Amino acid sequence: MDSILVIVIIVVILAVILKTKSPQSIGKQGENFVNGKLFSKLDQDYYKILEDVLLSTNSDIGTTQIDHIVVSNFGIFCIETKAYSGWIFGRANDKYWTQVIYHKKSRFYNPLRQNYGHIKTIEHLIAPLNISVPVYSYVAFPDAEELKITGTDLVGYAGDIIYKIKSHDQVLITNEQKDRIVNLISQANILDKDIYKLHSQRVSEMRQTPQLQQNQQGDNQENEDDNYDDDDFYDDDDSYDDDF
Repeated sequence: MDSILVIVIIVVILAVILKTKSPQSIGKQGENFVNGKLFSKLDQDYYKILEDVLLSTNSDIGTTQIDHIVVSNFGIFCIETKAYSGWIFGRANDKYWTQVIYHKKSRFYNPLRQNYGHIKTIEHLIAPLNISVPVYSYVAFPDAEELKITGTDLVGYAGDIIYKIKSHDQVLITNEQKDRIVNLISQANILDKDIYKLHSQRVSEMRQTPQLQQNQQGDNQENEDDNYDDDDFYDDDDSYDDDF
């Protein structure tokens, strides 16, 4: 009886360890870290922070998931978090960036392109409000050892992103306009667990056949990639996914 209990305890411990080390868990930890930094470093009188927002789109998937949306008097900031470790290499216009860990290289879809679709979704959503406010794109790598990204200043560690957000200090919208935007995004945010599960499933399915899709589209159609609202499924290395 004691031996069975010991086995059960060991199985439970292993299950917990595996869960905390899963790509989804690592990704969520990275998002939570960035979200904590946003809440602690940004004045809540001027910045309203929304996390893990799922919105409807006209894309093939039908929904897009945005890690962080910061609505402020100085603009709207759309932040994509990538909890990738190691060294990250890439250029702003590259279709893929590269992660290097102990000489092992893994490609993943350029998150700036992914975030472009997120920005367009937000712009389309708030358009009926007739509020003129820019939507900025930033990508956070909270766990990277080194970031070697050229051609852009929109990528950085969590502290870098907060510094960049604070650099926008010209008041563009009123508190009332800011609240209207926050309310609209909050109302549009899909909280239904079944829809969220379906979104994750569709992203996973798309991710399983990236090479087939790339062959169908052809390398000469890279400009079409900007039309996707959620490009997560182009990651070549599933083991480092943190999108949901």
